[in-house]
Amino acid sequence: IGIRCLLFFETQYFCVIIGSSRMQEIENKFQRTTEHEPIENTAWSSISDTYKIVYSYIMSDLRQYGLTPPQYTVLRVIGKSREGQLTMSEIGKEMIVTFANITTIVDNLEKLRYVRRLRDSSDRRLVRVELTSNGTKLFKRIYTSHRKEVAKLMKVLNKQDLQNLIDYTGAIRKNTNLNSLMRKES
Repeated sequence: IGIRCLLFFETQYFCVIIGSSRMQEIENKFQRTTEHEPIENTAWSSISDTYKIVYSYIMSDLRQYGLTPPQYTVLRVIGKSREGQLTMSEIGKEMIVTFANITTIVDNLEKLRYVRRLRDSSDRRLVRVELTSNGTKLFKRIYTSHRKEVAKLMKVLNKQDLQNLIDYTGAIRKNTNLNSLMRKES
């Protein structure tokens, strides 16, 4: 087991404990990437590697509840929705995954009795998904715990660094969306 620290900005570090073989694999990749790549590619590798480490950490946090991150995300988007229920396509838009993936995730949550499907009363073609009472209880318990875990990970950054991170990733998303639109037009 080792600790992997990723440099954020000039002086801030984000550290997590991971298995030594996985840590060495990431470290080797990071060193190869930074030696011969333009700074833009190195920055992208840093974002990607950070995502993988954080995802792994969060996955281990959710595993104690018997859920995968996509299953938790379904519970969260329904639990945070105004009506307390969403159509399958609304869930899919929030998660940016295919309809087939949403169907599988909802099927599994239904087997666990955390959600139920409902036919829309005004349009029978629409299927809405809502949390069951067990699903609501689990969502509330996980949501509070999960937010605390994420906050612990982000505490390595001060308020200004966090705002900069939000601004930087927002700029990347905006640029990606613009490039995506230009790609579709050509």
